Amino acid sequence: MTLEQKIGQLFLVSFEGTSLTPEVQSHFEACNFGNYIYFARNLTDYKSIRRLSDDLQRTAVEISGLPAFISIDQEGGMVARAYSGATHFPSAMSLTAADALPFMETIGTYVGRELRALGININHAPVADVNNNPGNPVIGTRSFSDDPKVVAKMVNAYVKGLQSAGVIANAKHFPGHGDTYIDSHLALPMIEHDLDRLERIELFPFIQAISAGIDSIMTAHIIFKAIDHRRPATLSSEVLDGMLRRKLGFEGLIVTDSMSMEAIGKHFTTERGCVMAVAAGADLLCIAAGAEVQARCYNAVLAAVKSGEIPLERIDEAINRIQLYKNKYNIQTPEPLEFYEEHERLADEMSRKSLTLVKSGLFPLDGKKFFTISTPPFRANIADDTLVKLVTLAEKLGKASGNAFAEIPVNPGETDISKIMEVTADYEVIVFASYNAGQFTSQIKLFNTLKDAGKKILLVTLRSPYDFMLMPDADACLAAYEYTNRSVNHVTDAILGKFTPTGKLPVMLKNERR
Repeated sequence: MTLEQKIGQLFLVSFEGTSLTPEVQSHFEACNFGNYIYFARNLTDYKSIRRLSDDLQRTAVEISGLPAFISIDQEGGMVARAYSGATHFPSAMSLTAADALPFMETIGTYVGRELRALGININHAPVADVNNNPGNPVIGTRSFSDDPKVVAKMVNAYVKGLQSAGVIANAKHFPGHGDTYIDSHLALPMIEHDLDRLERIELFPFIQAISAGIDSIMTAHIIFKAIDHRRPATLSSEVLDGMLRRKLGFEGLIVTDSMSMEAIGKHFTTERGCVMAVAAGADLLCIAAGAEVQARCYNAVLAAVKSGEIPLERIDEAINRIQLYKNKYNIQTPEPLEFYEEHERLADEMSRKSLTLVKSGLFPLDGKKFFTISTPPFRANIADDTLVKLVTLAEKLGKASGNAFAEIPVNPGETDISKIMEVTADYEVIVFASYNAGQFTSQIKLFNTLKDAGKKILLVTLRSPYDFMLMPDADACLAAYEYTNRSVNHVTDAILGKFTPTGKLPVMLKNERR
């Protein structure tokens, strides 16, 4: 390959539209881009996705002679991009609550088969972060647990299944995004724990995954002071080369989180960050930004190699590794889709088993008069995607029970609270569904107003189970871990007494920190 072709191989880029337009193809050719990432905006029905993947593969081979990595964030729960031709499995925390460890390898295999059938060969999953910070705004239920040993077991089983089905697992976000109060999409977090603590908690699942044979790891845009107090992990040779390669012995692909995130953009610029990341040891630069930004990043890395800032040996090292894994996974050959109904049955079973009765109290409410309140489903952070029309719990439970209901804004104002107090005046029992109340605190104000009025409340935490810590006076609490149609159906059935929840809490709901 020419130097320009080699530089293009280092990029994993997003694009607009559900087909490969002449404009997009021309952009890819101009920058020699050889690898691509899907978002919800690219994906419609199964046949269209497969056709798009085939077109991208043809373009990649024409550009460089190599087939393309085509990747996706298909974690499950609220972070998923594909629905058509792909089963929507529950979130990581839901699976731990469902005691799903015996099924994790099977789930990974099913996800892998489906993605290969769509022409996708890298899944930016599983999340290997240990969510030991109740205030974490971006990880939360995307993590399996606040216990590093539990996280490691779930990660390894999933990775084994996914990679056996021909899809590269991409564990994230190294060295760990679990103990932050800041979303790296929006700003640059810093973790100040000493190295001993990092090795016991944050690093532990990654260490175990490396031992188990994971083939790619995604970096975090976070400063870890104990390793490098100046630069975020993605841009740090101390983290990528010193810690991940030399100390931990990882030989697979190092993939960056999106370089257009504000943790990089605000402090270094996206294009300068790309140069620093490659120099530090990254193999693939993920850029979820427009064509103009992508072109600037390509030109910046190319110029840095030509000037000698990035040694050519560093580029060749990355290219050799990229070629190795493209060959290992035979990525140009999609697989046929099989066992789709079986996949759906397992996803539905895990979703039902995940529901956790944190506090029994009023539970269940079958045959009783009650009023249901919920927010609509929405994107709680930039990592989320809303792919399908989601049903609100208020509407579903209200209609199923024949009781009244109301939907509230995610942050209800004084007028909203007054209206709710009026319409619930004749109701003694309230089903109050919260959604990340720690971020949207007016939900807590409404809850407390209802309690002060003497209402008995069944709290349903539709995403973060930590909401119960903020509303501990609830008479009962049911944790659901995600606000999806599947979860809403099971919550409705549980509240109406059709089954008894058996899920177990994957995290501690008290002010203790490991």
